[in-house]
Amino acid sequence: MNDPNNAFAAFESDAAEKSIMMRILVMCNPTNKRGTKTAYTAFRKALVADGFFLWGPELFMRVTPTRKSADKHLRRMEEKHPDTGAIRVLLLTERQFAGIRSLTGAPSPQEADVGAKEIIML
Repeated sequence: MNDPNNAFAAFESDAAEKSIMMRILVMCNPTNKRGTKTAYTAFRKALVADGFFLWGPELFMRVTPTRKSADKHLRRMEEKHPDTGAIRVLLLTERQFAGIRSLTGAPSPQEADVGAKEIIML
């Protein structure tokens, strides 16, 4: 017979695994080849339409509530990516993102108001 305590523990660990907040970082490196500007412009617009924001030069970021949601956005990017240049994607948990160190530069206005380790979900 199944032990109810073990079943609850399995459910609790499964729920905790699904609720991990993820950050998707997309790094774009366009080429100067003829005709690529249009493709990259369309890709950037698709990223913004999908909820990404520009975090740095050619660096877009989006916060997702679960790993499954992050995978959904990755599939959307795979459908719309340009054929030339380089697109790199990095998935980070909130804990990993909190470990980012700023070596130079001032904090962004959002980091100054809220703090670098806090996020705002609208």
